[in-house]
Amino acid sequence: MIHPQIQAATSAFGSPMQPAGVFALRWLALAIFCLMAPRLSASQWSGPVSGEEVLSLDGRWQFTTDARVAAGESSGKWDTLTVPGNWDTHEAYSTHRGVGWYRREFEVPASWPSDRRLRLRFESVYHQAEVTLNGQVLGTHAGGYTPFEFDVTDAVKKRGANVLTVRADNTYRRGAWWPWGGISRTVSLHSNHDVRIVYQHIRAVPDLKSGAAEILLTWRMENNSSNPVDATLLAKISALGIVLSPDAAERPVASAASVSASLPANSTKDVSTRLTLPPDQVALWHFDQPHLYVATGGVKVGGKLVHARRDRFGIREALMRPDGLYLNGERIRVPGFNRVNDSPQTGNTEPDELIRRDVDLMRRAGAVFSRLMHNPQAPNLHDYLDEKGMMIIAEIPVWGAGDPQVKPDNPLTKQWLAEMITRDYNHPSIIGWSTGNEIEGHFDYVRTMNDYVRRELDPHRIVTYVSYTAFRPTQNPGNDGVTHSDVAMLNVYSGNPQSFHEKILKVRRDWPEKPVFMSEFGVKQIGAGKDATIPRFAEIWQAIGKEPYVIGGAVWTFNDYRSDYRETPPSGNREWGVVDVDRNPKAAYHQVRKAFAPVRSLTIESGRIRLEPRDRDELPGYTLRGYRLEWGEAKGSGVSKSSIKVPDLVPGAPVWECPLPDKTVRSIRLVNAAGYVLAEADRSE
Repeated sequence: MIHPQIQAATSAFGSPMQPAGVFALRWLALAIFCLMAPRLSASQWSGPVSGEEVLSLDGRWQFTTDARVAAGESSGKWDTLTVPGNWDTHEAYSTHRGVGWYRREFEVPASWPSDRRLRLRFESVYHQAEVTLNGQVLGTHAGGYTPFEFDVTDAVKKRGANVLTVRADNTYRRGAWWPWGGISRTVSLHSNHDVRIVYQHIRAVPDLKSGAAEILLTWRMENNSSNPVDATLLAKISALGIVLSPDAAERPVASAASVSASLPANSTKDVSTRLTLPPDQVALWHFDQPHLYVATGGVKVGGKLVHARRDRFGIREALMRPDGLYLNGERIRVPGFNRVNDSPQTGNTEPDELIRRDVDLMRRAGAVFSRLMHNPQAPNLHDYLDEKGMMIIAEIPVWGAGDPQVKPDNPLTKQWLAEMITRDYNHPSIIGWSTGNEIEGHFDYVRTMNDYVRRELDPHRIVTYVSYTAFRPTQNPGNDGVTHSDVAMLNVYSGNPQSFHEKILKVRRDWPEKPVFMSEFGVKQIGAGKDATIPRFAEIWQAIGKEPYVIGGAVWTFNDYRSDYRETPPSGNREWGVVDVDRNPKAAYHQVRKAFAPVRSLTIESGRIRLEPRDRDELPGYTLRGYRLEWGEAKGSGVSKSSIKVPDLVPGAPVWECPLPDKTVRSIRLVNAAGYVLAEADRSE
């Protein structure tokens, strides 16, 4: 049986080919899939499906911090570390700041055609990387969180061992988080025809009145041959529904007519097409109902399919207006957490199990929207946010007063923005981009970076930066980057709830057309103990939500994290988190969860269930759609799980009541369509 993902991908190109060609293509795709499957990320929704071979170079690499050993001038031994990984998770290198060298050998698979182009791809190396293959320096990359690659067709040995060396340097630091050193994400070797799809960008635009949607596809095409090429591009759209497992079946919904393109020799060219989905094929992506689709695009040369890839996306509209954030036409007020990509066991490598645990804990606590972190996040994290319905603003790592990158038209920060947005463009969970955090002397930097994003990278999403200056008396529309942003993102720390409200009022007076989001808020480090709480949290949350144009706020932070920044406790961890470094919830987690619940109350009294929605301008505030009340357990003790549907409830709706369906029920849970329990109630009698 052909895997449903491969079936969907290959059938997109079946009709223009003879049946024998279809059969051969499908089994070729299946073979490639089987070879690739052990190396794909957990979600397995994006990447090549035909015409590209991929060899993972993850695993055991040699490692040293001794320059003489790396240069072969010493007989000292190389250590062995795992890639992806961070050297500072190992005791011997736990505090190493500086250079580390990685080295490994690999062979090009003998089964790969000898006439293909070969590329080495690195998903992330922190911060400065220099890559050498067989003694030849391929190039360098600076940044630490975004991907880069090299064409190695002329440098690699097609037969025999190749020696790959990576010089990584984590001296550059930013922010209060730990500068985890090394090759933190996957490394791979790719083989392609001369013509390939570099990336496939998908923009889905819903018509909220008619219910239809327009899907705009743009392929970045590359022709590496010395001759011009006439190519044909094809596309197919499939629906996934709400993704609850990697094996979710796909349902074809639309195929595009072929698009012809002339590709000049040794060139890169963008080719676009569009499809329209009728209303009965459109299900909007929403944080409570994260419906997803897959686009499969392929390119033919001379009637032969030479490359195909697939990417997941969602259909949604997210707009900032003066009175707030609108998702699919509904004004929403929403909470969230910041999260530091940090773990004592895995550094910042972001294994799937850590991502699932963290996102699930945040979503159960009512988290819907945040900036999340000060750097481009791991691709598998974005995949899981897409699946579980959490919206974020993605940001490049420009942080703090004195950051050397705060320069107008800075080519390096433009590079980081381009690398991040190119990679992450298709994720529906990303509703905007941020060009920096808590920077000063930044007016022209923010202006030029935000304009660059809108003009050249993504004119359709929200663009902003995160400010801790806009509420200062000296700041105004003539000298603060809020002027060039679609939303005022504010970081405020205070033990006085009124201070939050006063700062919001000041910003609104100066920028009356800007909605406000409290991108970070807190009082102080709350401590590592399980009983740690956030002082006066309920009062602070109420003060933040007092003005209706405030979208919401995100607690700093979800987790404790390693640091050597000032005021870090002797533990070596900054203890701002509502969970500790091992993700054990503190009392603060339950404190925040209660405030973030989408309902004011849920009770069982006198044989009746009573659900009280939030008021119209309360924070949080959004329509409860597709919710259910659940009781019992799915397994154990022979008790079955049962549920009843909750009608759609808008903020300000009357209290909803219903009889207790079963008089033996002792407790009940409010569950959204994605399966998260957001409130519970026990019988009072």
